[in-house]
Amino acid sequence: MGSKLTKIGFHLALYASYLGWRRPFEEISKESVDPTAALPKKLRIFFWTPALSPGAHVIVHEMLPSLKEAVRDLGLDWEIEANATVPDRELDWLVCFKAVPKTGQVRGSPRKVLLICDQAEVYWGEVDQFDEVVATSSRAFASLLAWQHKRVSFIPESETPLYLERGRENLARDPVARGNVLLWHGGKYSLPALVDLRPTLERWAQGKSVNLHVIGGQDAPSKDQWGPLAVEFFPWSKQQLFASAAQARLAIVPALRSLKLSWLKPASRVRCLYALGVPAIGDDRVPDVVEFMRMFGGPTVSSSQQWLEQLSGLWDDAGALKQIAGQGHAAVAREFTTRQTAWQWIRYLSMPTAVSKI
Repeated sequence: MGSKLTKIGFHLALYASYLGWRRPFEEISKESVDPTAALPKKLRIFFWTPALSPGAHVIVHEMLPSLKEAVRDLGLDWEIEANATVPDRELDWLVCFKAVPKTGQVRGSPRKVLLICDQAEVYWGEVDQFDEVVATSSRAFASLLAWQHKRVSFIPESETPLYLERGRENLARDPVARGNVLLWHGGKYSLPALVDLRPTLERWAQGKSVNLHVIGGQDAPSKDQWGPLAVEFFPWSKQQLFASAAQARLAIVPALRSLKLSWLKPASRVRCLYALGVPAIGDDRVPDVVEFMRMFGGPTVSSSQQWLEQLSGLWDDAGALKQIAGQGHAAVAREFTTRQTAWQWIRYLSMPTAVSKI
């Protein structure tokens, strides 16, 4: 009965949020921290990532080098670690990535944070076991979690210096000069959104020579033919993503249909493509995508007809592709870097009761 009520409570909050009944959450400034600010000189911080999922890798492990560097620059003596096992020693902060510690698993009384990017329904009944919640995916997601916890903060996902550097290298060549690759990347869970778009892609590819690169999951490489469209499937790896991005003229990121799998989602896959210098079409059913694209006039669509029109209009428009690729990359470099995420974490961990005042 309890789990059923929890599920009902989650969906009531989801639809209430979608209809405009939003709960407040804390926005953390991305500005660099003033070295003269009153910061704690010593802290013991541990990021617990029991499963090394793609989310844990991006949100925690790829961010930590920037956080440690920023802490050193400020002259702070902070111990910052991340691992799959909670250490048997006292901590000041225990940041739990999509995981709930068991009774007796944590030594002492650190401030416990649930760090979460999706699957709020899975943790909905356990959110109150944490002192704080940090949402990373979108403002819509943070507002939803605020129905269940009074202290929710928003720290969005970001891109590493390596991705942005690869993007600068790719931007040295106009997208139309890179080849005839149309790119999609994601997880198995999001692949149905691409498959749903298949009839539109087949119609658009008539009379063209186009290769669709599909990067996701861990299955062995394979090939298929979607009408006139040659499709190559690759298991996800950073190396493959970099290789395909260097050949990509354009990318597409369609969204799944449900509220939980579209409206709450982040623009992270779209931002990743722009970080790599690849112009991309996003789905306007995802508010975070719309917000990001609005920063530079990036293309968003929802219906099959709009997908067809944008693909047809952009594919051979060298000027438009070059412009949105460059401006989108600049937007990521300006607003969504791991260095900025590091500043946000420093603020958050320094003053948990007044995170917006540093």
